[in-house]
Amino acid sequence: MAAATPTVDINKLFGLHGKTAIVTGGTGGLGTAFTTALASAGADIVSIELPNDPGSENTAKVVKDCGRQYKKYECDLRDMKQLRATYAQMWKDGVVADIVLNCAGVQRRAETIDFTDEDIDLILDVNVKATLVSCQEFAKKLLSEGRPGKVINIASIISFIGGKNITPYAASKGGVLQLTKGMSNEWAEKGIQCNCIHPGYFRTPMTEQYSTDPKYKDFNDYVMSRVPAKRWGLPVDMSGAIIFLASSASDYLSGTSIVVDGGFMGM
Repeated sequence: MAAATPTVDINKLFGLHGKTAIVTGGTGGLGTAFTTALASAGADIVSIELPNDPGSENTAKVVKDCGRQYKKYECDLRDMKQLRATYAQMWKDGVVADIVLNCAGVQRRAETIDFTDEDIDLILDVNVKATLVSCQEFAKKLLSEGRPGKVINIASIISFIGGKNITPYAASKGGVLQLTKGMSNEWAEKGIQCNCIHPGYFRTPMTEQYSTDPKYKDFNDYVMSRVPAKRWGLPVDMSGAIIFLASSASDYLSGTSIVVDGGFMGM
């Protein structure tokens, strides 16, 4: 006789109570939604953010309204020594983290031949190097203590399709996908799952103009022609994927991607 399948405690499977998440870029348009989702599921938040970050106060309030703790560390993510020092200070302060969510990112638009060295360095530093260093410092601590954990990196559908006039950004998001796979190959057997989320076109303060300004009508028409859902994504649409990858529900999922794009990649 086959063994009975155990029942599933949904609250335990997807709940994050008693967990702490380190978040980079958690005060931006999508970042705030990610952070809110984690806090809503029960996680306390440790935010790595820029000095005088204009979104900090709002994100902190949202997390506290969820009944969770919010602690911030100011750091310029372009400075890898400073980022490593920030992690060292966290551990010194007694932070015990279970999840790291890397969603800090920047983008610049230009024809490939017109990108400056400064813009290329900025994009690769923030999007790739800071993500890698953040993962390194998180994993070092967990591996040394023999604890499991969750690494969630935010890439993009541009990881797959390249886009136009955003070549360094495309390279950076392809890099995020590949570094996530590489880390999973090393850490999955230690109980640290590493996965990527690839957002499609989402309406945030940074992208609002592309869906509302008549100047960008052709671009908006292109997006709508490729999205079966026939709308831009809303930040809250990311919540389920974030909670899933941060929770026990994804304990056998590692080195892979979840695309949240309204069906764009299926067209």
